[in-house]
Amino acid sequence: MVELEVKDGIAWLTLNRPEVLNALDLEGVRVLGKYLDQLGDRDDVRVVVTRGTGRAFCAGSDLKDLAPLSPEQAEAAEIEHGEACAKLERLPQPTLAMMHGHVIGGGVGLSLYHDFRVASRSALFQMPEVELGWTPPWGMGRLVDVVGGANARWLTMGCVRLEAARAKELGLVHEVVEDDEFDNWIGEFVTRLAGFPSEALRRTKQLLNEMTPLRDQKWEVAAAEAFRHCYGTEEARDRLEAFMTRKRG
Repeated sequence: MVELEVKDGIAWLTLNRPEVLNALDLEGVRVLGKYLDQLGDRDDVRVVVTRGTGRAFCAGSDLKDLAPLSPEQAEAAEIEHGEACAKLERLPQPTLAMMHGHVIGGGVGLSLYHDFRVASRSALFQMPEVELGWTPPWGMGRLVDVVGGANARWLTMGCVRLEAARAKELGLVHEVVEDDEFDNWIGEFVTRLAGFPSEALRRTKQLLNEMTPLRDQKWEVAAAEAFRHCYGTEEARDRLEAFMTRKRG
């Protein structure tokens, strides 16, 4: 579900469920969290990259995993998702989300915990949670920090689908790279990062995180509580069932 390879000071975390566009179920989230715990203690890792196999970076939380759950169980599962992703931010090493194809819902959320977000030209972004009947259950503070309040409203309440160039205009993406140059560009960039003095990188990341009040844990708690409330409504359950029926069809 999630694979880890370390080579030349760079850790490559690969989401490997291409049949479901690398949607994250709870088992995969726990594997991701375990790997991130290990990486934080490794002096031989200087940069961490997250990527996806197949046609997508990540299509968010696996709704097949969530559908049978009560609102309380779904909230607990999403809290685990958020806590695992937050470990990326707490890593001392710089992190990069290497995004291609579909970057949907929790896939956008996952990217927000990285220091750098780079997309291929053909990547597509969307946060469809409100349309489905609930709130984004984590990462909201980071979204506002990254793109600002007005753009966060556009993304979350409008549920708009964005091409990579537009995502860059909004600040969601740092760089857009042509598809046929994507792998080489990422390789060169992270190799360059890995060559920087590690203590300077780590201290700079630590300072920047401490200067960002919107990343306070209270916003994670508030987002999870709002998700539980909305997920339990009849309208949300109806929309989830309709979505699952379409997927099965």
